[in-house]
Amino acid sequence: MSSWCVGRRVEKKLNRKNRDKRQRETPRLTAHLLILMLGSLLGLAPTQSPAEMIRASTLYMIDGDTAAIGELRYRLVGYDTPETYRPRCSYEKALGEAATKRARELVYNAGMVEFIVLPGRDKYGRGLARILIRGKDLGRHLIGERLARPYNGGRRQSWCQ
Repeated sequence: MSSWCVGRRVEKKLNRKNRDKRQRETPRLTAHLLILMLGSLLGLAPTQSPAEMIRASTLYMIDGDTAAIGELRYRLVGYDTPETYRPRCSYEKALGEAATKRARELVYNAGMVEFIVLPGRDKYGRGLARILIRGKDLGRHLIGERLARPYNGGRRQSWCQ
């Protein structure tokens, strides 16, 4: 058997192991987050849930200000990054891709992050949340690197010149 075939078999096995590990972790975390969200909808939870330390590998950064845990999507509050889905100009697309890449790097390199689910939903039905990396909000990191701007609702400024 060629070394390529052996290497491919090992790679498939590692991918399967990582997928199985993520599948075991996601339901437990998802159930906890669902309980927190249900409690906040019923008025039983405090205005902000306590931060939960989660493995960065259970979190997927869709773009610079949107994250997913399993099937649940969250709009990260306090900042805005350029659009990658339907950008209005090439500058917005390039900056949005850079913001997404940097957000993924920061989250995944951290290993563990604090994930805070907030009450309410955005206009697209996503939950609201914050991600803290070593105690500092992800948005603050991106704003400091000029990949995002502060945003607290309302009409967003254009990224196009």
